[in-house]
Amino acid sequence: MLNLNVCLNYALQSGATDVILAEGFVPNVRIAGSLHAIPETEKLSFGDLESALGSLEGECGAFIGGPWQNANWRVRYSREAFGKMATLRAVGADSPNLAALEAPESVSNLIGASSGLILFTGPIASGKTTTASAYVSEVCNSRILRAAFLDPLPEYKIYSGESLVRKRRSNVPLTKDIVQNLRAGTDLFWLGDVSLSESVLPMLCAAEMGSLVVATLNADSAKSAITNLLSLEESSNRELARNLLAANLKAVVSEHLILSADKTSLVPAWEVLYNDTSVAPLIHAGEYFRIPQVMRAATSEGSLPLDDSLLQLVRGNRISKADARVYAMDETLFLD
Repeated sequence: MLNLNVCLNYALQSGATDVILAEGFVPNVRIAGSLHAIPETEKLSFGDLESALGSLEGECGAFIGGPWQNANWRVRYSREAFGKMATLRAVGADSPNLAALEAPESVSNLIGASSGLILFTGPIASGKTTTASAYVSEVCNSRILRAAFLDPLPEYKIYSGESLVRKRRSNVPLTKDIVQNLRAGTDLFWLGDVSLSESVLPMLCAAEMGSLVVATLNADSAKSAITNLLSLEESSNRELARNLLAANLKAVVSEHLILSADKTSLVPAWEVLYNDTSVAPLIHAGEYFRIPQVMRAATSEGSLPLDDSLLQLVRGNRISKADARVYAMDETLFLD
């Protein structure tokens, strides 16, 4: 039988970022990027997750649960071959700032953006939501905006300064909420995770109409983010979505958290793609595979190739060459 309070208390006391619960396995926590079994717990049996968390309908989903152990938790769940699995993360903390996250200058420079789509991407538990929340907070505090915070599962408290913020209404579909906020003259949309069940056209249309749109998406690179985003749209609308993306994408910020050389912490590595006159035609033509090539030539425009970020971390003895090779586009840069 799953004792949820024991698992969550252990996570809070150990400084874990996530609690991973899977039927047929011992509960785990993620600490500094590595999984560790929670001591003195037993394997979960079929039905334990729903007994502890409530009904988990569909193939996957997410919700805010709690309060458990005096905190609310973001719960993401899925149905796997072995049974059901859920990942829990405590929510409600104050959003950090970009400097504390070691965000590069090419990310900080985006604070001045006034329109277009900015995607924050990375694998699960890579820090993309944290960085995106910090970015939205700093944009709102840099000037007075009319903002719409439509993230259905807010992970952080985002301080908006003197900007006027409207929150998402639970009984209104996202598409309708975007349209209504556009009519109200919204300057900034914060959408959180791009939903697998929603069309991407409304967010692209909002960017087309002059708003700054910020969202997160699971992807391991800027190229993959563009591919994944467009694959979410129905095939009949995909060409329109691709054209809108080519015209209105501002940047893709991709983040990885890598174990430090001394094995005591996680270090962020970054890839930043600025959409410019060399990138937009590739998106328009569907030639996403060529994006890494043009990024190398576009560094003067603000783009930051991942290999450049990794090289800087290796030279500063922040990460090992072996770990850098795992993420590198060109492994030969990190040979011993």
